[in-house]
Amino acid sequence: MKRRSSPASLVRLGGRVLACATLLVGTQSACSGQAAGTLPDGPLTRRATPLIVGVGVHFGIGGQFGYEPAPTARAIDELGVASFRDDIPWVAFKQKGLAVPGDISPRQQAMVAATRARPLWILTYTHPAVDGGKAPVSDTARRAFAAFNQDAVRVTEARQPLYEIWNEWNLNAAPERGMLRGAGTADDPRSGINYARLANQATRAIRAVDPKAMILVGAAGEDKGWAWVRSVAANGGLAGASALSVHYYNQCEPVAKRTGADAIGQIEALHRALPTTDGHALPIYVTELGWPTTTGGPCGDIAPERAADNVAQFLLWSAATPWMGGVWVYQLKDQGRRPSEMEDNFGLYTYDYRPKPAACAVREATALASAGKAWRVDRSQPGITALRVDGAEGSKMIVWTDAPDDRLVLKFSGSVRYRPICGQAGQGAAVPVGYRPVVIALGAAKATAPRFERQ
Repeated sequence: MKRRSSPASLVRLGGRVLACATLLVGTQSACSGQAAGTLPDGPLTRRATPLIVGVGVHFGIGGQFGYEPAPTARAIDELGVASFRDDIPWVAFKQKGLAVPGDISPRQQAMVAATRARPLWILTYTHPAVDGGKAPVSDTARRAFAAFNQDAVRVTEARQPLYEIWNEWNLNAAPERGMLRGAGTADDPRSGINYARLANQATRAIRAVDPKAMILVGAAGEDKGWAWVRSVAANGGLAGASALSVHYYNQCEPVAKRTGADAIGQIEALHRALPTTDGHALPIYVTELGWPTTTGGPCGDIAPERAADNVAQFLLWSAATPWMGGVWVYQLKDQGRRPSEMEDNFGLYTYDYRPKPAACAVREATALASAGKAWRVDRSQPGITALRVDGAEGSKMIVWTDAPDDRLVLKFSGSVRYRPICGQAGQGAAVPVGYRPVVIALGAAKATAPRFERQ
């Protein structure tokens, strides 16, 4: 968040600009050397339902990515996540009326049998027998796609999955035209209005089969300023849906923006832009989010530890944000072995199911999200995110700096126990805080607002 201040009232510390007026003076002046301030206490909000944490997998679009049911299920158990997300491609589903009554693929059936995790099925892609394999934008094609959705729900509804209508329509509805930038117009198949028509008809078709189905609409790919998503909403595409789903990636942004803070800020901006009913907007589900650990890739390198810190921050913030319904990290494992190929390196595990640092980060963040019952997000001090969480394990504070190179010390009135995510535990009245979230067991210390000093 940018703050407005006059140049005379600003001081640059550790590469960041802080307003002196917002800081309490510590042992040194806030405008010379160290800066100090407090993180205030306040009320917590109980979540209506726990955050769903999941991972993306690839069984529905073929076996070329090295996914196998048994090791995938074991990795899901290790992570402790509640869901997996996979495609049900229209062309691969032997739909009644186009072939014979259908089913999901044998590999997907094996995956469902191997895990207790809840599926998020993406009902997606074109069919060569419908409008020549083009995106379903005609009345006839939309009816055919809606019928496919109904058949897929009938086959899969016993596991109470979530359903997502299409995957990144704005990027792939017309491959010959490439990625759409902005909302598009009615004569462009990639446009928000064309997706809205499809999503509305598909949602009504699914509700006819399963009135209580969890239906996610959107699945937006890259959408600067969320113009395409706002067009979907404005044209009735969210009517009858359970939630809005979007994707967010920033690995090719300038280096300073390849952060968890940037991802959080973009999703908060989307929430503010959404239309409301009785003062409430639909929940948001981020069904793809991740950072590739490439070496020599086209957008530069992202260190495995940085990717782990980013995803931990996003998951923990999501757990503390009541209108965030779920996050699916993309993806469970690397889909290839080429170090410089971006698409090959998004995994929490390597191609051969060996854990990267982000696997631990997801496991520990998911456990904290599951245990937390009431939460609060505090950003009263620039560049610092602090969460308060109460749950079965008592009261905790989770703190991190929004910039990778920023460091501070959080000072309590008495000794506290603390541990960075996936790090070594410590104890004392002064807690070192950096980019990796640190979890602090408050105990009796929660009565006193902790004070920080920047290094």
